[in-house]
Amino acid sequence: MEVNVKRPLQLNCDLCAIVSNSGQMVGQKVGNEIDQSSCIWRMNNAPTKGYEEDVGRMTMIRVVSHTSVPLLLKNPDYFFKEANTTIYVIWGPFRNMRKDGNGIVYNMLKKTVDVYPNAQIYVTTEKRMSYCDGVFKKETGKDR
Repeated sequence: MEVNVKRPLQLNCDLCAIVSNSGQMVGQKVGNEIDQSSCIWRMNNAPTKGYEEDVGRMTMIRVVSHTSVPLLLKNPDYFFKEANTTIYVIWGPFRNMRKDGNGIVYNMLKKTVDVYPNAQIYVTTEKRMSYCDGVFKKETGKDR
Protein backbone atom coordinates (compact mmCIF):
# COMPACT_ATOMS: atom_id res chain seq x y z
CA MET A 1 0.00 0.00 0.00
CA GLU A 2 1.23 3.47 -0.77
CA VAL A 3 2.13 5.30 2.42
CA ASN A 4 0.21 8.46 1.60
CA VAL A 5 -2.73 7.14 -0.44
CA LYS A 6 -3.15 3.48 0.59
CA ARG A 7 -3.82 2.11 -2.87
CA PRO A 8 -2.36 -1.12 -4.27
CA LEU A 9 0.68 -0.95 -6.51
CA GLN A 10 -0.09 -2.02 -10.06
CA LEU A 11 2.55 -2.40 -12.76
CA ASN A 12 2.48 -3.47 -16.39
CA CYS A 13 5.89 -4.65 -17.56
CA ASP A 14 6.87 -6.37 -20.79
CA LEU A 15 10.39 -7.26 -19.68
CA CYS A 16 11.84 -7.03 -16.17
CA ALA A 17 15.41 -6.82 -14.95
CA ILE A 18 15.93 -7.69 -11.30
CA VAL A 19 19.32 -6.33 -10.31
CA SER A 20 21.09 -7.59 -7.22
CA ASN A 21 23.23 -5.31 -5.09
CA SER A 22 25.70 -3.56 -7.35
CA GLY A 23 28.72 -4.96 -5.50
CA GLN A 24 27.79 -8.34 -6.93
CA MET A 25 27.53 -6.85 -10.44
CA VAL A 26 30.88 -5.06 -10.67
CA GLY A 27 32.68 -5.99 -13.86
CA GLN A 28 29.63 -7.55 -15.54
CA LYS A 29 29.19 -4.68 -18.04
CA VAL A 30 25.47 -5.36 -18.53
CA GLY A 31 24.24 -1.82 -17.81
CA ASN A 32 22.97 -1.15 -21.34
CA GLU A 33 21.14 -4.47 -21.43
CA ILE A 34 19.53 -3.79 -18.05
CA ASP A 35 18.40 -0.32 -19.17
CA GLN A 36 16.51 -1.87 -22.14
CA SER A 37 13.99 -3.46 -19.74
CA SER A 38 10.61 -1.83 -19.20
CA CYS A 39 10.75 -2.49 -15.44
CA ILE A 40 14.06 -2.38 -13.59
CA TRP A 41 13.99 -3.63 -10.01
CA ARG A 42 16.82 -2.88 -7.59
CA MET A 43 17.40 -3.95 -4.02
CA ASN A 44 17.74 -1.78 -0.92
CA ASN A 45 20.09 1.19 -1.33
CA ALA A 46 22.37 -0.32 -4.01
CA PRO A 47 23.91 2.60 -5.93
CA THR A 48 23.85 3.17 -9.67
CA LYS A 49 26.02 6.31 -9.79
CA GLY A 50 29.53 5.33 -10.72
CA TYR A 51 28.44 1.80 -11.71
CA GLU A 52 26.32 2.59 -14.78
CA GLU A 53 28.40 0.41 -17.11
CA ASP A 54 27.76 -2.62 -14.90
CA VAL A 55 24.26 -1.99 -13.50
CA GLY A 56 22.66 0.62 -15.76
CA ARG A 57 21.27 4.05 -15.04
CA MET A 58 17.55 3.48 -14.69
CA THR A 59 15.50 2.27 -11.73
CA MET A 60 11.74 1.82 -11.75
CA ILE A 61 11.22 -0.12 -8.53
CA ARG A 62 13.44 -0.37 -5.49
CA VAL A 63 12.55 -3.14 -3.01
CA VAL A 64 13.79 -2.13 0.41
CA SER A 65 14.03 -4.12 3.61
CA HIS A 66 12.87 -2.42 6.79
CA THR A 67 16.49 -2.64 8.01
CA SER A 68 17.71 -0.64 4.98
CA VAL A 69 15.26 2.26 5.29
CA PRO A 70 17.65 4.21 7.58
CA LEU A 71 20.34 3.82 4.88
CA LEU A 72 18.02 5.42 2.30
CA LEU A 73 17.30 8.24 4.70
CA LYS A 74 21.01 9.04 5.05
CA ASN A 75 20.85 10.35 1.46
CA PRO A 76 17.19 11.35 1.02
CA ASP A 77 17.74 13.95 -1.71
CA TYR A 78 19.33 11.30 -3.93
CA PHE A 79 16.68 8.66 -3.34
CA PHE A 80 13.55 10.82 -3.14
CA LYS A 81 14.37 14.01 -5.04
CA GLU A 82 16.82 13.11 -7.84
CA ALA A 83 15.25 9.67 -8.31
CA ASN A 84 11.70 10.93 -7.90
CA THR A 85 10.25 8.58 -10.51
CA THR A 86 11.41 5.49 -8.59
CA ILE A 87 8.75 3.43 -6.83
CA TYR A 88 9.82 2.15 -3.39
CA VAL A 89 8.36 -1.07 -2.04
CA ILE A 90 9.21 -1.44 1.64
CA TRP A 91 8.78 -4.72 3.48
CA GLY A 92 9.24 -5.73 7.08
CA PRO A 93 7.65 -7.27 10.14
CA PHE A 94 4.41 -5.86 11.50
CA ARG A 95 6.06 -4.50 14.65
CA ASN A 96 8.13 -2.09 12.50
CA MET A 97 5.52 -1.39 9.84
CA ARG A 98 2.40 -0.88 11.95
CA LYS A 99 0.42 2.25 11.15
CA ASP A 100 -0.84 3.08 14.64
CA GLY A 101 2.07 5.37 15.51
CA ASN A 102 4.17 2.55 17.01
CA GLY A 103 5.77 1.28 13.79
CA ILE A 104 9.22 2.87 13.80
CA VAL A 105 9.94 2.24 10.10
CA TYR A 106 6.43 3.23 9.01
CA ASN A 107 6.80 6.47 10.98
CA MET A 108 10.11 7.22 9.20
CA LEU A 109 8.38 6.68 5.85
CA LYS A 110 5.47 8.98 6.76
CA LYS A 111 7.95 11.74 7.65
CA THR A 112 9.75 11.15 4.35
CA VAL A 113 6.49 11.57 2.40
CA ASP A 114 5.83 14.79 4.32
CA VAL A 115 9.19 16.19 3.14
CA TYR A 116 9.06 14.60 -0.35
CA PRO A 117 5.34 14.56 -1.25
CA ASN A 118 6.02 13.11 -4.72
CA ALA A 119 7.84 10.09 -3.28
CA GLN A 120 6.11 6.88 -4.35
CA ILE A 121 6.45 4.69 -1.26
CA TYR A 122 4.47 1.50 -0.81
CA VAL A 123 4.58 -0.91 2.11
CA THR A 124 3.61 -4.55 2.11
CA THR A 125 0.47 -5.49 3.97
CA GLU A 126 0.60 -7.67 7.07
CA LYS A 127 -1.21 -10.41 5.11
CA ARG A 128 1.38 -10.31 2.29
CA MET A 129 4.28 -10.37 4.78
CA SER A 130 2.76 -13.41 6.48
CA TYR A 131 2.51 -15.14 3.11
CA CYS A 132 6.15 -14.28 2.28
CA ASP A 133 7.29 -15.54 5.69
CA GLY A 134 5.51 -18.83 4.99
CA VAL A 135 7.18 -19.21 1.59
CA PHE A 136 10.58 -18.42 3.12
CA LYS A 137 10.09 -21.03 5.86
CA LYS A 138 8.85 -23.63 3.36
CA GLU A 139 11.85 -23.07 1.07
CA THR A 140 14.56 -22.75 3.75
CA GLY A 141 13.14 -24.57 6.76
CA LYS A 142 13.88 -21.46 8.83
CA ASP A 143 11.84 -18.68 10.37
CA ARG A 144 12.77 -15.25 9.12
